[in-house]
Amino acid sequence: MSSAAPENLTSWHSPWSGLRAVVIGLGHTGFAIVDTLCELGCDVTVIAAEAAPDIVKLSEVVGARVIVESDDTQRHAALEGIDPDFAVVSPGVAPTDPVVVQLSHAGVPVLSDLNLAWRLRDKSGEPAEWILVQHSGDSDTTVGLAQRIFQAASHPTRVVGFQAPPLLDALREPRPYSALIIQVSPASLVWKERFPDSPVSPRVTVSWGEGSPAESGVFFDGTTLACVYRKGVGPSESQVADADVVEGARAIGIGLDSPGMSDIGVVEGIIVDRAFLEDRANQALEISTVDELAEAGWDIPGDIPAILAAVAIARSRDVEPALIAGVLSLP
Repeated sequence: MSSAAPENLTSWHSPWSGLRAVVIGLGHTGFAIVDTLCELGCDVTVIAAEAAPDIVKLSEVVGARVIVESDDTQRHAALEGIDPDFAVVSPGVAPTDPVVVQLSHAGVPVLSDLNLAWRLRDKSGEPAEWILVQHSGDSDTTVGLAQRIFQAASHPTRVVGFQAPPLLDALREPRPYSALIIQVSPASLVWKERFPDSPVSPRVTVSWGEGSPAESGVFFDGTTLACVYRKGVGPSESQVADADVVEGARAIGIGLDSPGMSDIGVVEGIIVDRAFLEDRANQALEISTVDELAEAGWDIPGDIPAILAAVAIARSRDVEPALIAGVLSLP
């Protein structure tokens, strides 16, 4: 088996040096891919339909060859003579892109940015836990609040991904993180569905039931602890049922109504957790109240779903309810 086979490229310390890599697409995440592969010692060629001149120049400075060509036929022809060992596709590049199609037909392993990052997550030692949050109108509030709660609990955390710094940049920082909260854009979700056998195994996944077909649970695939979904909103509940998760992972519903066992919700104006405690059948943990949230300046009821999702993320790491309540009191 070739050393470039995906089975052999599972760590930052795998034999990446000298491998020929094609990067398809060159936005901000695309440059992070290029910079990372050049740091690993790969021979990198970038093929993109468009790219900002400053990003092209930076890519060339770090050692990549860059081909920017809007014509599909010319991009297709740019692969001649490269014979890549593997390729990495940037978010925003369509699965029907001619370069992607040609590489796939030629049997070249094609990785998404998430797939590559998962393989490289051990650069700084013990890998951070991954928390994937599907981007939506509520997700910015959720990831920001979850990060603040983790920081207050002395869990070094970074928000990365869509509308945040690239995930690959965080993985290469010398400071180790306890958790990485990764906003997954619709463009990245397309590639997660394109590569259903990806080895990515996040600890927690949060979906709002938007941006993917009802029958597909691939966003939740590989989850090791908790699949958090909106009850009664969109197809996320059926997606959880369809997902191929690690044994022991649970579905955690969030909603504005009284929570069932393994849910987080609201009972008579009290936000309660019935998901992350031993006696879920008979007990619930009080987190805060709707009145307290309103007094603190939160938009009620508009912010409650985002708050419930952040509570689920925090409780998945056993952050105490009192600490969560303290952070919620300072929006």
